[in-house]
Amino acid sequence: MHAKDNGRAIVAMLLSTAFFMFNDATLKYTAQSMPLGQVIFLRGVVTTLIMGAVCWYLGVFKLGTRLLHPVVLARTALEVVGSLMYLTALTNMPIANATAMLQAMPLMVTAGAAVFYGEQVGWRRWSAILLGFVGVMLIIRPGMEGFDAWALLALGAVAFMASRDLVTRSMPQGLPSSGVCFIVCVAVTFMGAGLGLQEQWVSLDSAHALPIAAVSAFLIGAYFFAIVATRCGEMSAVTPMRYTGLIWATVLGIVIWGTRPDELTALGMVVVVTSGLYMALREYKRKQQGDNIPAAPHGRKHPPHKPDLELVGP
Repeated sequence: MHAKDNGRAIVAMLLSTAFFMFNDATLKYTAQSMPLGQVIFLRGVVTTLIMGAVCWYLGVFKLGTRLLHPVVLARTALEVVGSLMYLTALTNMPIANATAMLQAMPLMVTAGAAVFYGEQVGWRRWSAILLGFVGVMLIIRPGMEGFDAWALLALGAVAFMASRDLVTRSMPQGLPSSGVCFIVCVAVTFMGAGLGLQEQWVSLDSAHALPIAAVSAFLIGAYFFAIVATRCGEMSAVTPMRYTGLIWATVLGIVIWGTRPDELTALGMVVVVTSGLYMALREYKRKQQGDNIPAAPHGRKHPPHKPDLELVGP
């Protein structure tokens, strides 16, 4: 992987993270004057139409019912529930706190990969996972005066999203990402409509049109730049850029709503981000060490003469 490719990937991930944060902030702001279900539904209609056009252009719909593979449906169900939980929490808690909770997702995915897929996770990464969850507890503070039940809902959303990513690994080869994304857009749109049955929707006017268009554009831009980043750059270079979302979320929270994280919440954010960055660094070092093992005559790599924690571990 060339340094130039990694440079483009880093810029793309920075843009993707910024667009995700602007999407969350715009949705949270719009939900102050419009029911959440209506916002989700209208955003879903726009994104579904756009993704449908992309899939039609790429010929994805020729796959027919293959797009409704059980793994795709399971992933979609987890996405819908996770999105509903997270967006509900987002509209009821500071955006920086909700974003901080999302930073625990890589920790959950790594732990889940070890438990369900038998991936080797050494003591260093297990320690980072445990430390990360200590940071999450500092943000949630169960049983303390600063405890907010919405934070528990956000944590539950992260668990569903991590499960979604784990299920994605079982997806059959040959199913295009654009088709899976279209199925998710359709499902989330119906979820918004279903949520709207319990709400009193408001009539649309010009004041609502721009935020709905903006939140849809931000979401599509975030997905687009995330795809660019993951396709042209190394994950070890790209992943740490996701944590810049906390900076955006904190700034947006201060500018728009005047909310600042308190000391314990800020400490929890630092702990979670530090744990995630350490895990990304360990993954990078492990990959580098694996690449440096000399190749055997038949193209296989010679294992070390005796187990070495730096090679076998995290």
